[in-house]
Amino acid sequence: MSKFALAVDVGATKVAIATIGEDFSVHQKQEVLTRADNGAQLWSSIEKVIQEFLKSESGTLIGIGVASAGPLNILNGTLSPVNIPIWRDFPIIDHLKKMSGDKKVVLHGDALALAHAEHRIGAGRGLKNMLGMVVSTGIGGGLILDGKVFRGETGNSCYIGHHSINFEGRMCACGRRGCVEAYASGPQMVAIAHENGWNPNLDSFIDLAQSAREGNAVAIDAISQGTRALSIGIVNFVGTLDINHVVIGGGVAQAGEIFWNPLQKHIKTESKAIGFLKDVHLHKAELQRDAGVLGAALAVLN
Repeated sequence: MSKFALAVDVGATKVAIATIGEDFSVHQKQEVLTRADNGAQLWSSIEKVIQEFLKSESGTLIGIGVASAGPLNILNGTLSPVNIPIWRDFPIIDHLKKMSGDKKVVLHGDALALAHAEHRIGAGRGLKNMLGMVVSTGIGGGLILDGKVFRGETGNSCYIGHHSINFEGRMCACGRRGCVEAYASGPQMVAIAHENGWNPNLDSFIDLAQSAREGNAVAIDAISQGTRALSIGIVNFVGTLDINHVVIGGGVAQAGEIFWNPLQKHIKTESKAIGFLKDVHLHKAELQRDAGVLGAALAVLN
């Protein structure tokens, strides 16, 4: 009989749930928006999808992998994602164990899941060391060192979105000032554009990117500011570890050259001052919207 893993990928605006085969094929996938009034309501929506998937799969469930925006508490099996305020110390591991008849459940960060998946079957294949990044509603990182996933002591390694690059800068949702995420996430680039007079009737990064492609100077500047902040965070991080491969995925990273061109320019500028970082290689994630669920599943498929 075939075997499969259940994957749960918790992002800032949506939770993706999927069943993944041993060959890394996605059998079923559905997304649940995080716009709920309370944590119990959000979990109820997720639980309903999981129950339907488990009933319809004909194989044997190996276990459940959870990838989530941080911070996490691996020891307690709880989540407190910065951008999901209705979930604080949410006991997702206990809930999933009860649902699955006490199957194995593994929790790790969403960007770590992307890094794991891209390293195993995506843009990072064959790399010994790499930083994987999600650039979307939030910003996170995941680290591969010496060919292995590096989780850190608490499971929150590579918390790069909340590295402060300007101690008198913009207030971040996490409570600190000047975080990379406060400039470089999709919503924050939109907010910066609005503050500088960009069309108040448009409110998505998709709109902002299109406006920049059409030559709007305010939109172009907001993306330049965001990609510069991101490049500073990346250069600081890879310079600390002396690694030079970065795989970037997430919704913002899918905007095309309007995002990648300024990012590459700023990476080149920021890395010049660090002599050993002469050639930071940026790789576009290959797995797109499935990276998170595939990475979550890998935690138990391995």
